Amino acid sequence: MLQRSRTLALSALALAALSVAAAQNGGGMAAAQLALMGDDAGIVLGQPVVAVEKNVEIKPLADGTKITTQSEIRKWRDSQGRFRKQGAEIAAGEEPAFRMVRIIDPVNNTFTMLNLETKVATVFHLPDQGPGRLHPWTDRDEKPIMARPGVKVKVEKLEGREIAGIYAEGRRETRVRPPGTVNNDKVIVSVSERWVSPDLKILLASSMDDPREKLTREITKLDRTEPDPALFQIPSDFTVKDVPAR
Repeated sequence: MLQRSRTLALSALALAALSVAAAQNGGGMAAAQLALMGDDAGIVLGQPVVAVEKNVEIKPLADGTKITTQSEIRKWRDSQGRFRKQGAEIAAGEEPAFRMVRIIDPVNNTFTMLNLETKVATVFHLPDQGPGRLHPWTDRDEKPIMARPGVKVKVEKLEGREIAGIYAEGRRETRVRPPGTVNNDKVIVSVSERWVSPDLKILLASSMDDPREKLTREITKLDRTEPDPALFQIPSDFTVKDVPAR
């Protein structure tokens, strides 16, 4: 079975890029399904939030060089459970240049991608049943742990702490992959952590420390006020492309 940590290894930007590519290549519902895999894709009612998340990804090369990518993710959720997310890579001292927006709308049962450059809105009408449907938020830590045969997994609960002024509960997961598990010739040990707000039902921070890459995500700003309803609407000057439910 595929490791659950592979989903964690997909940064928010990578997941968005996969969604965009699937839509541009006619992937249709596949784009929506990829978006619905995200940590914040579950529907939460009555808990509005506006948040800014900082992501850092470090990939070491064989010669010792490290490639560091930083990104900023902005999120909005209103009391009706509508959720907007947009992200972009950033360089030191520069503002992020957002190009794509994802909107999950349980009111209209749709997933929308806004291309801010071409001013095209692709609206996926979601099914009522099946893997592409909307669903209530579920803490991933409550789901069964999956791992390849031979992989040893150790799970630890961490002492609660505050992140961006919000109480978060943490969990550490250590995976030991023997040689041959993922075509590796030596043992690979990876450690991942997740910090979730049981109140807001939102991922506040996560990290993965692996010889192949290091990822960190953390909410740096958070406001519990109701966001502007216009953020969840398609701008009037956008061309709309509808994709029916399948």
